[in-house]
Amino acid sequence: MPQAVSILVWDQDDPWTVRRVAEAIEEYQSVIIPCSSAAAILFTLQHKTVDVLILNLQKPLQDTFQLLSEIQAQAPQVEVIFVSPFDDDETRWAWTETIRRGAYEFLPTPLDPFELNRVLVQATEKHHPVKFRKLPPAESVKGLTNRKQKKFTAGS
Repeated sequence: MPQAVSILVWDQDDPWTVRRVAEAIEEYQSVIIPCSSAAAILFTLQHKTVDVLILNLQKPLQDTFQLLSEIQAQAPQVEVIFVSPFDDDETRWAWTETIRRGAYEFLPTPLDPFELNRVLVQATEKHHPVKFRKLPPAESVKGLTNRKQKKFTAGS
């Protein structure tokens, strides 16, 4: 049975981000880990396997760049995706700067579920080509209430 994709989400500015991420990838076998602070992110990265990390761009920007640097030093395999509204010139500059410093992607908010899905699949498959597998319809989030036990094989 393939392992679930692990996605850590920190977005204290928009509590719906975790829900939007869950909805964008509901047909995939995944685990979403909400975090409430930079310290919680670093602690989680020490104790859990994380494939993708979604962060809201924080100001002052130097704090964001410092956190990105710490994440990369502690867990270089994690793909970091920043989210933020493109509402000023500083944010536009930060978009290019986070990519230059090693972030995988920068997505505008509000999050488009199709674009988020595309980016999450691409980011995960970069390191784990067989990890992000679609669930059979009865195993999706919508079908959890009537879920039956199923065995997964390598080809499913």
